[in-house]
Amino acid sequence: MPLEQIGSLVADSDHIQLTRLALEVAWRVDIGQAETLPELFTEDGWIATLGEPNVGHAAIRSWGQMMDTDSPIPGVRHVLTNFRFTAEGPDQAVGTMYITAYLAGAPEGQTTVPFAMGTGTDHYRRTADGWKVTSRTFTPHFLRE
Repeated sequence: MPLEQIGSLVADSDHIQLTRLALEVAWRVDIGQAETLPELFTEDGWIATLGEPNVGHAAIRSWGQMMDTDSPIPGVRHVLTNFRFTAEGPDQAVGTMYITAYLAGAPEGQTTVPFAMGTGTDHYRRTADGWKVTSRTFTPHFLRE
């Protein structure tokens, strides 16, 4: 693929801010504060990980509350790597990253195993309050059964 087709990288300062934002989404899910995710998303933002998209602040908050209290994958922890952010017009960007989700693997919880690995794709918009996520999707490369 020719280099001009892979997009123009955002400025270094935006890269730092977008990396921080992408990590904050995963951190809040992992720490049990996913119900606070709407403040990181635009009003019309959405998240689609392993299921149907949750669109808008109310749906994202509801999804977050479910993850905090009745998670279908309790104890999940995320590792995000290989961040790349490209400009998508004025005050818009697209970010891709690899996401590996880990779960405790042994009954005593002393080891971990990868549960899923795939590509995360975020779309972002710069607002008066800074960068916000407009969408997050997860495309799995593998899921552990």
